[in-house]
Amino acid sequence: MTPEEVAAFYDDPANAAMMCNSLMRARPGWEVWRYNRIWQARRTDWPRMYPPLAIATAGMLNLVMWSIDEGDAA
Repeated sequence: MTPEEVAAFYDDPANAAMMCNSLMRARPGWEVWRYNRIWQARRTDWPRMYPPLAIATAGMLNLVMWSIDEGDAA
């Protein structure tokens, strides 16, 4: 699939919700959502004043979430 096809696939709210749920199951302690074609996530224990992560692809978001959980990124 091209990047445009992937974005269009996740424009369907059911498909976006499926990926959000998959990421939250894979990474407990995270909230994940998609807004304006950008995947966003935040740790549930972060203060609300901290901005969420905002990344263009779910795969890269997953990698960053993993890195934070492992202590490799701040």
